[in-house]
Amino acid sequence: MILTVLTWVSLITGGLLVLLFLLSLLGGLELDIEFGSTDIETDAGGIGLIKGCLTFVSISSWVMKVLLVTNNHPGLAIGVGLFSGLLAFLLLNWLFKLLLKNESNVNWKIEDALFAKGEVYLKIPEGEGTGIVNLDINGANRELKATTEDKLELQTGTKIYVTDIETDHVIVARIKS
Repeated sequence: MILTVLTWVSLITGGLLVLLFLLSLLGGLELDIEFGSTDIETDAGGIGLIKGCLTFVSISSWVMKVLLVTNNHPGLAIGVGLFSGLLAFLLLNWLFKLLLKNESNVNWKIEDALFAKGEVYLKIPEGEGTGIVNLDINGANRELKATTEDKLELQTGTKIYVTDIETDHVIVARIKS
């Protein structure tokens, strides 16, 4: 009887877990749970509350069932099952944080480029001409039109930093090494 219950618990919670993962990956579904004035986000940079509980219950019940079938010691099955559920939760949470670490902020303003360092991508000609520079802004590589502060030519690959911002381009200076 207990083996049947553990099988159904692990299958139902595992199925719900897979369904929630598919909905969140394909459709962007995010679930929020509110307890009074506290707001708990289920997909805030990790596995989430609901998915974490489903992972724990599914893995724990499945491991308990397997251990009860192979070894009739219920204390060992419960202990190893709970430990394996916790381990699965922590492993999945670490994996999600690792995947989301590469996520970059796509919202930026040209003002974010002020004092950013980068390099010349397309040569900036002498005088009033513009070139293109690559800058690291909010963790992402951006290409912006640029002129030089001292109106001198800067070749491709020259290390620069942004000293000022105009409406349609940035003003850069060479980094002296």
